[in-house]
Amino acid sequence: MSWLHRFRLPRRAVVALVLVMASVPNAPGRGQEVKGTGSSPGGPLISGPEKVVQEQVEAYNRHDIEAFLKTYSPEIKLYDFPDKESASGLESMRERYGKLFKQEPNLKVKIVRRIVQGDRVIDQEEVSLGGRQFHVVAIYQVSGDKITAVWFLR
Repeated sequence: MSWLHRFRLPRRAVVALVLVMASVPNAPGRGQEVKGTGSSPGGPLISGPEKVVQEQVEAYNRHDIEAFLKTYSPEIKLYDFPDKESASGLESMRERYGKLFKQEPNLKVKIVRRIVQGDRVIDQEEVSLGGRQFHVVAIYQVSGDKITAVWFLR
Protein backbone atom coordinates (compact mmCIF):
# COMPACT_ATOMS: atom_id res chain seq x y z
CA MET A 1 0.00 0.00 0.00
CA SER A 2 1.44 3.41 -0.92
CA TRP A 3 2.11 6.19 1.52
CA LEU A 4 -0.63 8.30 -0.07
CA HIS A 5 -3.23 5.61 0.40
CA ARG A 6 -2.20 4.86 3.98
CA PHE A 7 -2.76 8.47 4.98
CA ARG A 8 -5.47 9.20 2.42
CA LEU A 9 -3.63 12.22 1.05
CA PRO A 10 -4.50 12.98 -2.55
CA ARG A 11 -1.62 14.15 -4.69
CA ARG A 12 -3.13 17.61 -4.99
CA ALA A 13 -3.00 17.93 -1.17
CA VAL A 14 0.72 17.19 -1.25
CA VAL A 15 1.23 19.70 -4.06
CA ALA A 16 -0.70 22.25 -1.98
CA LEU A 17 1.54 21.48 1.01
CA VAL A 18 4.66 22.08 -1.05
CA LEU A 19 3.21 25.36 -2.39
CA VAL A 20 2.35 26.50 1.14
CA MET A 21 5.89 25.68 2.27
CA ALA A 22 7.26 27.75 -0.59
CA SER A 23 5.15 30.78 0.39
CA VAL A 24 5.75 30.77 4.16
CA PRO A 25 8.73 32.81 5.34
CA ASN A 26 11.38 31.03 7.38
CA ALA A 27 10.56 30.63 11.04
CA PRO A 28 13.04 32.23 13.45
CA GLY A 29 16.12 30.09 13.83
CA ARG A 30 15.30 27.80 10.91
CA GLY A 31 17.84 27.02 8.23
CA GLN A 32 20.61 27.16 10.81
CA GLU A 33 22.48 24.32 12.40
CA VAL A 34 21.54 23.60 15.96
CA LYS A 35 24.51 23.00 18.21
CA GLY A 36 24.05 20.39 20.96
CA THR A 37 21.99 22.71 23.18
CA GLY A 38 18.52 21.60 22.08
CA SER A 39 17.66 25.06 20.78
CA SER A 40 18.38 27.02 17.68
CA PRO A 41 20.18 30.36 17.94
CA GLY A 42 17.57 32.91 18.97
CA GLY A 43 14.81 30.37 18.31
CA PRO A 44 12.55 28.05 20.23
CA LEU A 45 13.55 24.83 21.97
CA ILE A 46 13.21 21.75 19.80
CA SER A 47 12.53 18.21 20.87
CA GLY A 48 11.25 14.87 19.67
CA PRO A 49 11.11 14.27 15.92
CA GLU A 50 12.55 17.67 15.00
CA LYS A 51 15.58 17.12 17.24
CA VAL A 52 16.32 13.74 15.64
CA VAL A 53 16.04 15.16 12.12
CA GLN A 54 18.21 18.16 13.04
CA GLU A 55 20.89 15.83 14.44
CA GLN A 56 20.78 13.95 11.13
CA VAL A 57 21.19 17.22 9.16
CA GLU A 58 24.18 18.25 11.25
CA ALA A 59 25.88 14.84 10.87
CA TYR A 60 25.22 14.98 7.10
CA ASN A 61 26.91 18.38 6.87
CA ARG A 62 29.92 17.11 8.86
CA HIS A 63 30.04 13.97 6.67
CA ASP A 64 30.03 11.96 9.92
CA ILE A 65 28.63 8.64 8.69
CA GLU A 66 28.41 7.08 12.17
CA ALA A 67 26.50 10.01 13.72
CA PHE A 68 24.34 10.19 10.58
CA LEU A 69 23.38 6.49 10.74
CA LYS A 70 22.78 6.70 14.50
CA THR A 71 19.65 8.79 13.79
CA TYR A 72 18.10 6.04 11.62
CA SER A 73 16.21 2.88 12.55
CA PRO A 74 17.80 -0.41 11.46
CA GLU A 75 14.66 -0.94 9.34
CA ILE A 76 14.89 2.47 7.62
CA LYS A 77 13.20 2.77 4.25
CA LEU A 78 13.81 5.53 1.70
CA TYR A 79 11.25 6.34 -0.97
CA ASP A 80 11.03 8.45 -4.07
CA PHE A 81 7.64 10.05 -3.46
CA PRO A 82 5.06 8.70 -3.29
CA ASP A 83 5.90 5.03 -2.88
CA LYS A 84 8.91 3.88 -4.93
CA GLU A 85 11.34 2.31 -2.46
CA SER A 86 14.90 3.36 -3.26
CA ALA A 87 16.79 1.90 -0.28
CA SER A 88 16.25 0.03 2.96
CA GLY A 89 18.35 -0.88 5.97
CA LEU A 90 21.38 0.70 7.58
CA GLU A 91 23.95 -1.14 5.45
CA SER A 92 22.37 0.24 2.29
CA MET A 93 22.47 3.72 3.87
CA ARG A 94 26.11 3.25 4.94
CA GLU A 95 27.10 2.26 1.41
CA ARG A 96 25.14 5.05 -0.31
CA TYR A 97 25.95 7.95 2.00
CA GLY A 98 29.45 6.82 2.98
CA LYS A 99 30.40 6.85 -0.70
CA LEU A 100 28.68 10.22 -1.24
CA PHE A 101 30.44 11.81 1.75
CA LYS A 102 33.84 10.63 0.48
CA GLN A 103 33.27 11.60 -3.17
CA GLU A 104 31.72 15.02 -2.52
CA PRO A 105 33.76 16.99 0.05
CA ASN A 106 31.64 20.12 -0.51
CA LEU A 107 28.31 18.34 -0.04
CA LYS A 108 26.05 20.36 2.28
CA VAL A 109 22.37 20.73 3.00
CA LYS A 110 20.62 23.86 4.23
CA ILE A 111 17.09 23.72 5.60
CA VAL A 112 15.09 26.41 3.81
CA ARG A 113 11.75 25.67 5.53
CA ARG A 114 10.58 23.14 8.07
CA ILE A 115 7.16 21.93 9.18
CA VAL A 116 6.78 19.63 12.17
CA GLN A 117 3.50 17.73 12.40
CA GLY A 118 3.27 14.96 14.97
CA ASP A 119 5.85 12.28 14.15
CA ARG A 120 6.69 13.86 10.78
CA VAL A 121 9.20 16.54 9.88
CA ILE A 122 8.91 18.06 6.41
CA ASP A 123 12.01 19.90 5.21
CA GLN A 124 12.52 21.92 2.08
CA GLU A 125 16.24 21.41 1.59
CA GLU A 126 18.78 23.23 -0.54
CA VAL A 127 21.51 20.75 -1.38
CA SER A 128 24.93 21.88 -2.60
CA LEU A 129 26.57 19.15 -4.64
CA GLY A 130 29.38 19.30 -7.18
CA GLY A 131 29.28 23.08 -7.51
CA ARG A 132 25.54 23.23 -8.10
CA GLN A 133 22.50 23.65 -5.89
CA PHE A 134 19.10 22.04 -6.08
CA HIS A 135 16.00 21.80 -3.90
CA VAL A 136 14.33 18.70 -2.57
CA VAL A 137 11.52 18.15 -0.09
CA ALA A 138 12.14 15.41 2.46
CA ILE A 139 9.39 13.99 4.65
CA TYR A 140 10.90 12.25 7.67
CA GLN A 141 8.84 9.86 9.80
CA VAL A 142 10.26 9.49 13.31
CA SER A 143 9.47 6.88 15.94
CA GLY A 144 11.05 7.46 19.35
CA ASP A 145 14.55 8.70 18.63
CA LYS A 146 14.98 7.14 15.16
CA ILE A 147 14.00 8.08 11.62
CA THR A 148 12.02 5.11 10.27
CA ALA A 149 11.15 6.33 6.76
CA VAL A 150 11.96 9.20 4.40
CA TRP A 151 10.06 10.28 1.29
CA PHE A 152 11.92 12.50 -1.21
CA LEU A 153 10.11 14.85 -3.60
CA ARG A 154 12.49 16.03 -6.30
